[in-house]
Amino acid sequence: MLGARLVQDRHCIAHDSFCGQFEWRKYLSQEHVAECRQTGNLIVAMKNAQEMKTANRIQILRLLRRKSQSRSELSAETGLTRAAMSTIIGKLLQEEVVSETRGRRSAAGRRPVPVELRADYAYSLGLTISRVAVEVGLADFRGMLISRIPVDVRRANRAEALRRIKAALEGAMKEYPGARWLGLGISTPGPVDVATATVLSPPNFEMWHDACLRDEFKDLGIGNIFLENNAQALTMAEKSFGIGRMASSFVLIEVEAGIGGGLVFNGEIYSGWGGFGNEIGHISIDQNGPQCKCGLRGCVELYSAPARILTEVRKKHPGIRNWEHFIDRAIAGEPYCKKVLAKQAQALSTAIVNVINVLELDAVVLTGDILYRGELLRSEIERLVNEFAINRQRRQVPVYLSPLGERPELKAAAGIPAEKFFQGLVEPVRLKPNGSQGQPSARRK
Repeated sequence: MLGARLVQDRHCIAHDSFCGQFEWRKYLSQEHVAECRQTGNLIVAMKNAQEMKTANRIQILRLLRRKSQSRSELSAETGLTRAAMSTIIGKLLQEEVVSETRGRRSAAGRRPVPVELRADYAYSLGLTISRVAVEVGLADFRGMLISRIPVDVRRANRAEALRRIKAALEGAMKEYPGARWLGLGISTPGPVDVATATVLSPPNFEMWHDACLRDEFKDLGIGNIFLENNAQALTMAEKSFGIGRMASSFVLIEVEAGIGGGLVFNGEIYSGWGGFGNEIGHISIDQNGPQCKCGLRGCVELYSAPARILTEVRKKHPGIRNWEHFIDRAIAGEPYCKKVLAKQAQALSTAIVNVINVLELDAVVLTGDILYRGELLRSEIERLVNEFAINRQRRQVPVYLSPLGERPELKAAAGIPAEKFFQGLVEPVRLKPNGSQGQPSARRK
């Protein structure tokens, strides 16, 4: 860990490296200051010290996001001294980012005092736009979804849909006047351009093609507006609130209209240079297979997306109404439905094995439509993955159904600006009484 490693360097290894721990002046000798002044490197040393403060602060907040801990527990996990920890926690208390619950003395002495994030420190807005529904929601600083507002955009054009969505967002914000806001997180089907928050050209999503959602919602005054595709937003949520709490590297497979993917590697979200990575649905598993819209042949999506599965199974059982009905029939033992489900497991596991063979991940997470009575499919995928993965002799890779449950998309969307905050990329904004944007909430020095 960054803090645990750098905080131990109380001597100067080189003029451009860190010259002390959190209270850097204690360890920056007069001789070294003089030498750095002569060589012009004192500013660099001071800059690195400030970066160290920021890195330690972020590390502590990320640990507290997972669970409340005492100062001593945080010191042990980060490698920071108790004095340094007291300084950081003191500032966080001052800024109302965290709180401490004082315990009573017991026969064994005072119990450790847990430090926890304050739920009311800041709020995030979430917006999900799917092919079948639109929802607006609001989450507190701990990630708890505290409101869910459906927005009816049926038979509306884009302009009218945007008007209704803005009204719902403004209504949610009015419930917390004077609050700090981390931003608005939006999730839609991909592909999307995360740099400009623009929906590109997802299939069957024509009304929103080329919509720059950052521009559309900038007059909310909320400052930070982010767009991610559904799978990437779900991966962020899984990292913070789901399987990411016990696995530092995992791949998420979202089985919906198509096959989406997300990747967490060594505790960090990976999405590629421009946010277009993790297109696991477009891993080819048959170079002589049918041609996909992406241009490749034999993409795993062609063999495992629910719409494709239903098209195939209805050739023999035209009475199958939907995905849930198909799964019910397979679990009941209907031979053809079981056979089709096994083929889906084979296709998905082949793509997953390819990913694991490249990255040697800790776990696999399944989400989306396949959460419905998903144990049969999950167990078959796990069996196949561990039968064919290259490291199968050394370790078994668990396959999980997402513990976030069904309909986690809104929580995931609201978690996008929070994820940016816990990466140290954004600061909360407090709106002025008239609803216009104020300055980012300043940290006390």
